[in-house]
Amino acid sequence: MVMRHFYLRHLAIPLTLLFALFYLFDGLGWDLLCSDAYFDASLGLWPYKHSWWANELLHDGGRNLILVIAATSLLLFALSFSRHSHWRQARRTTGYLLLCIALGTGLTAVGKKVSHRHCPKQYQRYGGTIPYQPILAPNNTHQATTHGDRGRCFPAGHASGAFSLIGLYFIGQRRSRTFALAGLSFSMILGLLFTFGQLVRGAHFISHSIATIILCWTIAVLLAPLVMNPDEQPLSTTHLE
Repeated sequence: MVMRHFYLRHLAIPLTLLFALFYLFDGLGWDLLCSDAYFDASLGLWPYKHSWWANELLHDGGRNLILVIAATSLLLFALSFSRHSHWRQARRTTGYLLLCIALGTGLTAVGKKVSHRHCPKQYQRYGGTIPYQPILAPNNTHQATTHGDRGRCFPAGHASGAFSLIGLYFIGQRRSRTFALAGLSFSMILGLLFTFGQLVRGAHFISHSIATIILCWTIAVLLAPLVMNPDEQPLSTTHLE
């Protein structure tokens, strides 16, 4: 019953809301409204495509930040196998975070290869050559495969590094609700910044990042028992709230 309650709260309810949000952006056209705001149709270009803050700061700098976090986690995980008891205590949390990062970014990369969805800048609406159709359109596979150029743009790969840190939410729950919310806020704010940087460059629709959140959240929840202390009934309401 405890596990069922845990997954109901952390999978069923959040994923229902996220899928509804995905439908709003992809199915009802909110993606186009947001991307249109950063595309200059009169000039046929994305004004911020080569801006330093979208490229060097949010894209390159953001990628390097995730690499530093992953490398630090890997170092701490390796040190946890030493004789020093302090490092041994970090084994479960760092191992869990590494799995979240590896699976979140890795499965997103696989999704980009098999989905064949294009980036906004490749669609005719934004100066490209591919006719746009929503992901939820029944014939989107036909559209993506009859023009020779298979897309590699779904889900959002750059944002996956930030959203894979959603695992910090469950790590934080071992201490307090404040730590949990701080970890979740860090991941979400960073991911939204990455999403905005890609949006203004014509590199991704917002729905692409929503799909990435769905994937990374699911991974973090399914692996969450790895960081729960089995001696403290970790899945109880006390620990999760």
